Amino acid sequence: MRVILLLIAALTAFTPTRALADREHRTERVTFHHGHAVIKGRIKGYEFVDYVFPAGAGESIEVTLKTGEFSNYFNLLAPGETETAFFIGSTSGDSYEGVAPTSGDYKARVYLMRNDARRGKVANYVLTIALGQKSATNEKGSDFADGMTGGPDFWQVSSVPARDALNMRAEPSPHAQLVARLPNGAVVKNLGCKNTRGQRWCRVEHSGRSSLHGWVNGRYLREAGAGRR
Repeated sequence: MRVILLLIAALTAFTPTRALADREHRTERVTFHHGHAVIKGRIKGYEFVDYVFPAGAGESIEVTLKTGEFSNYFNLLAPGETETAFFIGSTSGDSYEGVAPTSGDYKARVYLMRNDARRGKVANYVLTIALGQKSATNEKGSDFADGMTGGPDFWQVSSVPARDALNMRAEPSPHAQLVARLPNGAVVKNLGCKNTRGQRWCRVEHSGRSSLHGWVNGRYLREAGAGRR
């Protein structure tokens, strides 16, 4: 049985037989459709995959793994964590339902336990992630951040692909009216962020033009350096 075979995993969040840095690892950002994502994947041996997705504080998270291999599991890691998991599949099962304790990028880490990893086994799996709408429907809810409630006063546009720009839109949607395009390095005032259908959106105002404001994808924002005005 899965539980009997792998109770030792309760001692650690992840149970590698070699250092994480030595394992074959890839990271994939999850794309959601109406708050749901279905991911078909494959790993072999010591490979593991981190599926990264945003969630706001108080937003519901549901994750389910379907696989034919008894030693194929997933762990959940909170924003900023690289090894310590708050959900360990090998001791807690193949599904999780809960509420995000904080806002940020979470990781669903899919892996094989060492008994099968060392044999080079292959696992084909389907990972399903569903995010609730609790925070997304309340702009002033628990994941709303501005300069007065803990968020930075200013953001800086970052990590936009070369020769591209960040779209500012009239509403928090990739299909909303385009307001402006912001290049890497542009500084904008933070008017608050929220999660909508699995994506983090931030309402911003151009730091040099108070009349120019709209919504941008929070994935491309970093806190601006100290002293920005």
